[in-house]
Amino acid sequence: MQQLTVFLQFAWNGISIGALYSLIAAGITLVYGLSRIIHFAVGELVMLGSFSTLSVWHATGSFALGLAFTIPFMAFIGYLTERLVFRFTFNEPMTGFIVSLGLILVLQGGAIEVWSPNPQYSQPPIQGSWDFFGVYVRRQSFINMALVASVLAVCYFVLKHTTYGKALRAVSDDSDAAALMGIPVRTIIMTTFVAGSTLSGIAGWIVLTNGSITPFIGANYLLRGFAVALIGGLGNIQGAAMAGIGLGLVESLAAGYVDPGWTDAYVFSIVILILLWRPTGITSGAQGVQH
Repeated sequence: MQQLTVFLQFAWNGISIGALYSLIAAGITLVYGLSRIIHFAVGELVMLGSFSTLSVWHATGSFALGLAFTIPFMAFIGYLTERLVFRFTFNEPMTGFIVSLGLILVLQGGAIEVWSPNPQYSQPPIQGSWDFFGVYVRRQSFINMALVASVLAVCYFVLKHTTYGKALRAVSDDSDAAALMGIPVRTIIMTTFVAGSTLSGIAGWIVLTNGSITPFIGANYLLRGFAVALIGGLGNIQGAAMAGIGLGLVESLAAGYVDPGWTDAYVFSIVILILLWRPTGITSGAQGVQH
């Protein structure tokens, strides 16, 4: 019985961190599905979301206000990066990839100047945990899971049941044909960058509720976000959600039962094996935005 309890504890921990990975991967896969640009600065967007929340928290003492500020702020950042940078690279996705690498340095350097390179700490806005027959569930983790589930559900609903979602999928399938049908292709792509940045900002809020942050946390979430997006199939929201939970479970169980120092090696070995078996991911992937 005790072994089962320990397993369930590790499983819950993995699901909670996997949900965060799913949210980050959803932003990556949305942008790639339309622009075919691999947005490598997504980790820095997560970091920026964390620090913008931190600033509001310091000023007001409210994490809720921090989230309320971070969502429109990160949407604006997504708008700026698309208008000023990525819109000139849509015909050359490799150029967009290189530009995103430069954007990493710009955002990271800006964060260092504004917030300093030192670690910043916060307390979870909701303290305490529930005890379910020996499995401890942090209340904040539960709230974070509910937030991720709600956001991904909204994304799924928009993609499947709204006019915008149909237009977005049409642009993803054939942008030239969509333009001939009167769909504003560039506007659709711009709003997707806004959505991707907003999802990263929400992920940044969640990261801050889990502990300390620095301007250098982006790389860790970038690697895992891309691993999840690749496993789930680039361009597939449902695949990102499933792969995120799976990767989180592998990470938590490997840390709990094997050697925590080798967690990254175990995780990315599995990623490599999956991609060797299914290069397009566990779902269709790489065929535009799926739902």
